[in-house]
Order: sequence, then structure tokens, then C-alpha cells
Amino acid sequence: MGKITARFILGMAVIVLGLSGCALERPPAGGAVSIVTPDFFGIGEDIALQLAKNLRRPLGSEKRLIMTTMVNIDDLYQTSRFGRTLTESLATRMFNHGFGVVDVRKTSELLIRDDKGEFMLSRDAQLIAREHDAEAVVAGTYSLTPNSVIINVRMFDAGTQDVLSVAGLELQRSNNINDLLAASNGMSDAALSAYER
Repeated sequence: MGKITARFILGMAVIVLGLSGCALERPPAGGAVSIVTPDFFGIGEDIALQLAKNLRRPLGSEKRLIMTTMVNIDDLYQTSRFGRTLTESLATRMFNHGFGVVDVRKTSELLIRDDKGEFMLSRDAQLIAREHDAEAVVAGTYSLTPNSVIINVRMFDAGTQDVLSVAGLELQRSNNINDLLAASNGMSDAALSAYER
């Protein structure tokens, strides 16, 4: 009976070891993610992990962040359901990783752009950050290619505008992503409302 038990245990160990090699792995950070049905919480998780890992200096004990809506890189005043959905999933994941997420979507304007199309925090954003005791602002853009969506996210110091962390990801386009990008007039994006700025 001892030989049968030993063979059984050895056989089970081989099966368990063999099956553990079949575990799904996440794509490397910053790589292309091929998804038929986008898992926005998984995408948000990858971006949140990159932001936490790439943080240049530790934030205070509460790590309070203001999240802004992801915008189209070609027009920093344009977003889509894709940008809003991605922002919501990223906010959820940042919260899950211990960051304090401040919801200030009812403010009139958090970001402005200069003549070169670059992000700049407005003075209003700095005041809002102070009012809510937030240390940083998370802002991001997405770029559309025929086959993918390129996402870049930055975490800025709310007072100095120094970049504290960055994250990037390229997603393969799918029908679901295209639906989220589409506005009522086809594949164009929608203007940011005052609620989202």
C-alpha cells in the first residue's frame, strides 16, 4: 500500500506542477494588451501599479489625489466614454492601493493648456488641491491609431506641477473600445463638460 500512496502523491505533485505552468500572466507593464472585451479594472490596475512603482518621492500618509478625466491628446478639451470609463476604473484601483481619491468633478476647470497644447495645472487647480488637502493630480491622455489606443498618465505635484510618476499602456482596439470611443456622430470624441473638468 505504501508504494501506491507514494505513486499517487508523486502523480498528484506532477499534475499540480504541470497545471501551475498554465496560469495566466499579466502582460509586461507598458506593453500592448490584446483584449477582445476590455477589462477596464484590469487596465486601471496596470496603470495604478505603474504609477505606484514609478513614484519619485513618497506622498504623505493619506496620499490624496485629484483625478481628472482622460482626454484626447489631439484636443485636450475632448474626451469620450472611453476616457471617462478609464478614469473611473483607475480611480477605483488607486483607492484600492491606499491612495485617497478626491472627487472634484463638479469644479469648473482643473487643467488648461498653453499654446503648445501641453497640460498645465491652472491656479484654480492648485487652489482646489489645497482646499481638498490633495497632494497630487492625476491626468492622462489617449491617442488613437487604426489598431490601438495609446494611454499616457502622469501624476503631478499639486503645488509645484512637478511630475511625480508616469504610466503608459497600449491597448489593441476592439469593438467594445470603439463603441466607448464613438460619440453620436461616429468615431469623434465628445467635449468635456464643466462637470468633468
